[in-house]
Amino acid sequence: MAVWVFPGQGSQRPDMTAGLAAAPALLREARELIGAVPGGGHGDAEDPEFVQPALFVVGVAAATALLRHEPAPAAVIGHSFGEFAALTAAGALPFETGLRLAVLRARAMARRADTRTGMLAVLGLAPAEVRAVCADITQVTGDDGDFVQISNINSPSQTVVAGTTAALADAAELCRARGAFRVRPLRIPYAAHTPLMAPAAAELGAALSDADIRVPAAKLYSCLTGEATADPDRIRELLVQGMTRPVDFHAAVTAAAHDGHRSFVELGPGSPARLLGLVGETLAAEVPSPRLRLVSSDAEAKTPRPFQAGRSGPRPNPVRQAVDDAR
Repeated sequence: MAVWVFPGQGSQRPDMTAGLAAAPALLREARELIGAVPGGGHGDAEDPEFVQPALFVVGVAAATALLRHEPAPAAVIGHSFGEFAALTAAGALPFETGLRLAVLRARAMARRADTRTGMLAVLGLAPAEVRAVCADITQVTGDDGDFVQISNINSPSQTVVAGTTAALADAAELCRARGAFRVRPLRIPYAAHTPLMAPAAAELGAALSDADIRVPAAKLYSCLTGEATADPDRIRELLVQGMTRPVDFHAAVTAAAHDGHRSFVELGPGSPARLLGLVGETLAAEVPSPRLRLVSSDAEAKTPRPFQAGRSGPRPNPVRQAVDDAR
């Protein structure tokens, strides 16, 4: 059985529900529950309050399609916001509960938008090198209230940092000087996965305290710690901690590989895949030929098509494939 992986915000595209027969009914149910959910058009492309519920629906619809043809997954991994669809697909969250929590999280984060903070993607440096850059800058600027820290470890060469705009500018310059081949500000007006999200974490924690979370049929590899868990209370803790702690997708994939998993399926909008390149890069040293597959439509669920990779293994698109999953 495979590990199913679900991308977060940044994976959206226009008409992303097309080709998923389960999507229209799920979208109707979502509209009845929360009032409005777009289909992923350009007008809503950067607004988490609209995009994240739509992505949640797409992830669940893709899982529904795949379950018609294949057994349930052995485990699931969600990249940041993708954990809500992952937990719903694994049976830990009823659809209504998952949707309401996803909407609450998106709105709580949007309320923390601040033009003085943001996020930056760094490609071509190891996470340890990026961490050293953050420490050097914070040591110098910390007295002024500026800071920068890692917010996402996506793969051995792809990291996202978050902090105040002044510190981010310094981080960009220093990362380039130390050999990063691409440094790019993300269009995100807040510092996700940092202590600045503590008020949003408190809101989510209050909602999770009495949320209907069940023992999942497939264990969750946490995108914070890499640990595998099926304990509802621990899942609650991890979802709250995910607001203020860095995402470590690399650790989750590595842990799954160490447990013997060799097959990974990405379920989401696709075109292109957002996470499979990161999975391939992470596994390259230990699993030369992992089985990677994208499911973004009923046709792909019915007829497996392996993820197309280069000779040295799948390569992440330098910017588009996952760095925007920071939320």
